[in-house]
Amino acid sequence: MHMREWYGRAGAVLLTMLMSTGCADVYQAQRSTDVYTASDYDQSKPMASVDDAIKVVNDLETFYSSGDGFKVDKLMADRTGVRFHESRTVTEQRAENTVYNNGGLFSEDQTATTYKNVDVAQDHDAWIPADKIAGIAVYKNFVGFVYSDETFYGLQASDNAVARKLADAFATLQAANYGPSSKFCPVSGIHLRVFANASEQPMAAEYDRLGWDQQTGVLVDGVDPGSPAAAAGIVTDDIIFEANGKPVSFDYGGVPSWSLVRIYEAELSNRQSATFDLKIFRNGQITSAKLTLTNPVIGHAAELAAAPQPAAAEKPAVTDAKPSFGISARDLTASEAKSAGGSGGVFIGSVAEGSPAATLGLQQGDYLLEINGTKLTNLEAIKPLLATGTVTSAVVWRMGKTVTLGSLSSF
Repeated sequence: MHMREWYGRAGAVLLTMLMSTGCADVYQAQRSTDVYTASDYDQSKPMASVDDAIKVVNDLETFYSSGDGFKVDKLMADRTGVRFHESRTVTEQRAENTVYNNGGLFSEDQTATTYKNVDVAQDHDAWIPADKIAGIAVYKNFVGFVYSDETFYGLQASDNAVARKLADAFATLQAANYGPSSKFCPVSGIHLRVFANASEQPMAAEYDRLGWDQQTGVLVDGVDPGSPAAAAGIVTDDIIFEANGKPVSFDYGGVPSWSLVRIYEAELSNRQSATFDLKIFRNGQITSAKLTLTNPVIGHAAELAAAPQPAAAEKPAVTDAKPSFGISARDLTASEAKSAGGSGGVFIGSVAEGSPAATLGLQQGDYLLEINGTKLTNLEAIKPLLATGTVTSAVVWRMGKTVTLGSLSSF
């Protein structure tokens, strides 16, 4: 789903910011109407520690919306990401059939259909995994995310100050979970032009206007002042058709053109900087430009790794509590335990599909607080309880609420 569908114009602007800075493209039907400078949006800045980020998210008491009319009751962060519960009420038209007979005993029954509006409650649990975040940007009170699978998500906060705090916290979690397989969407400052309709004719007309007959490449619709693109000399109406010897394609139908972004990612996701040799069609001639982009997340990840670690009791070492049960877990940190209203517990790092833990109802990200009526202080406390092979009850902290799970035996 495109963010334009979620948020209307304000969300489309945020999507534009994320996409035009390297992660996506400008959505517009008329050129030069949606170009923004770097001063129009904020880039996130990681915090000193993961615990600081968790505390900021969990301590925020404000209104959030995840778009499409969904309200978020509470954000709950841990080292792996942020969980929350979305809910909304929508009005649906329901058909009602009424059977009547005005003609007497030997007349056929007639059916009349009427419609009435019915309020329907919708809700579900949501999860923003830190290790899947490739890009973050803030526009006014919106925080937008590009995931490594090229999908988008966004949160609407109460104001810009809250949005910036959230973005900084998410950037910290992103850096803490950044690894060899992670992807990063760089900030280039290039605004690419695509069309919101499904016709290729507008772009073809633009190529004809510029004298480009290849029907490929991407059209630059604007460049942020002071950006890497501006430093490289890229200008409006440039057509970028090659990067590092690889062709850059335009995807018709209003779909983001990811070919340039994929080239960025392949070179930059595991390096702090990279220079891209671009081939450009400009004013009827082929020219070139060298675009240098940076990946600050790698540096932030190193800084977090070098920072003083939590006390031994809070280190997030993950281990199997009992192999046949089907979970990996670690001790809750002090800040995580506090957010659940206690002083101890176990963080569920993963739940094996089809395992007894899955049957019990445990989910990744749960804070397991109690088993068989015994409050858990740490991971060691869970092992003798699971050794019996029977769980009569379990209590977890999930999405800001205490949830009691069912029972389980013979595992």
